Amino acid sequence: MIQLVYTVCSISQIPFALALGEDLQKYEPNTQFVIGLADRLPSDLPTLAFPIISADELGLPFLSEMAEKYTVDELTRSLKPYFASFLEKKHQANKIIFLESQTQLFQSLSKTWEILDEYDIVLSPNITQQRNPNHPINEPTFLNAGLYNAGFWGYKPSVQANNFLTYWKERTKEKGYFDFCHGFGAEQLWLNFIPIFQENVYVQSEIGVHYHPYNWIENPLSIDENGSYVIAQSFPLHILQWQNLSLATQKGYFKNQIGLNESTLKTLKKLQSAYLTNLKKYKGFERFVPSMGKIDLKPSKNFLSSAIEKGCLKMIDWIEEFEAQ
Repeated sequence: MIQLVYTVCSISQIPFALALGEDLQKYEPNTQFVIGLADRLPSDLPTLAFPIISADELGLPFLSEMAEKYTVDELTRSLKPYFASFLEKKHQANKIIFLESQTQLFQSLSKTWEILDEYDIVLSPNITQQRNPNHPINEPTFLNAGLYNAGFWGYKPSVQANNFLTYWKERTKEKGYFDFCHGFGAEQLWLNFIPIFQENVYVQSEIGVHYHPYNWIENPLSIDENGSYVIAQSFPLHILQWQNLSLATQKGYFKNQIGLNESTLKTLKKLQSAYLTNLKKYKGFERFVPSMGKIDLKPSKNFLSSAIEKGCLKMIDWIEEFEAQ
């Protein structure tokens, strides 16, 4: 029985993937881990502790077209199902789980592996409770972003799973970009249809299994008397997924977390700070620039706007440091 976990990242995000691999060694020592690189392998890439597969190795005749059309982030997202099919065959895996590279593990994945004994596909919901319409991340948000989170899902090779991956690959090949105004939410939005189009799908919505920015508002995070992280006071934290972290600035991103429990926010910020600090040991990757996918270019700013922004960021840093004390 071969159990495989994989991630897909751009070349600048490899440190996150390496940290995830370390967590898997701790909690899943008998599970194969592979890094999918949505790019070409540079000749001077440092030796990694885990196997890495480049996008070129997928043998996709349309890869260059995707790279010209998509941003680096969109390309990385759109290649997820292609890497799944490739790695399944290459490693003859019996069960496969995908984890976003900016993910931390605090428990084993045993529950998900057990679910895949019975079910063909496992998805994780973005939302499990009704939301206040005035909250920045409310129910209409998920009509654009998707009901299920593409940062954590799994399957076992079967007819249903093959149909799922085939459908997903066909969609991300042509329509894996962000355009909320026209109903496109990159790779994630297409997962909405999977429980309808496929049979034997399990939605793993148990509290604490997958804690991510979209559901932080639903359940508080705290530390119990044993020093373990728990959700809603009693459910152990299994998977913590971050979003839009920056290695360059060593900063996190807590956009639209208005209304989040104050204690939860403070705990998350401390966790994130420790996580980013740990990533500093992976040196030398900052020099690599993605060679596939369009790089988002931010518009230039004049002196006044830059000064105002810098001042605001300093104020935010001061507030966050004060709150963390």
